[in-house]
Amino acid sequence: MSDQTPPRPRPGRHPQRQKWWWWALMGMVAVGFLAAAASRPPTEGTSDERLFALAAQLKCQQCVGESVAQSQSAGAVQFREEIASQMARGRTDDEILSFFADAYPGVLLNPPSSGVGALVWIVPVVVAALAALGLALTFRRWRSERTIHEVTPDEAARVAAALAERRGDRTP
Repeated sequence: MSDQTPPRPRPGRHPQRQKWWWWALMGMVAVGFLAAAASRPPTEGTSDERLFALAAQLKCQQCVGESVAQSQSAGAVQFREEIASQMARGRTDDEILSFFADAYPGVLLNPPSSGVGALVWIVPVVVAALAALGLALTFRRWRSERTIHEVTPDEAARVAAALAERRGDRTP
């Protein structure tokens, strides 16, 4: 056995606070792996995968809460046939979606990512970021307001007397 004591942490540094950046880094790496693993559907050709990826972006006109890809209604089948014929003509995804948006207002399930429609994508992200920032600032303020209170002999005597009284001892 040695008489050496473990090194004391430097004043003002907390071991738990030093490790927060590791968790942030691990989270970013995990998100990066998930983004890299997510495959995008093809944007060219006439594959069924592309057909159903496009159909999933269109709202079924006869069903409630279903996309054209999910629905088996006659209207959804016609939409899928039209998508297939436009794919065979070599049209791009944007051209096909624009065709349906022009012919059937409100048919797109995803709002446009430009103009006023961009607010649907931007506002929730901004609100979540501001909420996280507010929480971080609040926690930091609470931590800085904490003070270590040294117990005076008078306070210790009062606590001992209160505990004794609670136990039933009436003698100080």
